[in-house]
Amino acid sequence: MDKMIWMNLSAIHFHDCRLKRVTEITASDDYLFEVEYPIDWEQNQFAPRTIVFRNVLEYSVHEGAFQGPPTLLDVLVGEQVGRHYRLRIETNAGYRTLLCSNVELLAPTA
Repeated sequence: MDKMIWMNLSAIHFHDCRLKRVTEITASDDYLFEVEYPIDWEQNQFAPRTIVFRNVLEYSVHEGAFQGPPTLLDVLVGEQVGRHYRLRIETNAGYRTLLCSNVELLAPTA
């Protein structure tokens, strides 16, 4: 696995992120997951963050009807296709899959 994507994935705490919105940026093939990111689990504190999936070739949602926003539970890395990796994002409503080349966590800008 590409060292960069692995380092970025391992630095992001996907568990308990509450998904607020997903935006597709067609010019760059990026998907932005706007989440409430856990910054202090003991104090139950969350802050707005954006998880960016870069150079996305495929994105699909496999979730059923659910009350409220889905919560991310885990990310599993699947097959490598060229320089892209298939990611499966487990949620409390089902799962989502992406085929992307990189992932990063962005803090909000002022």
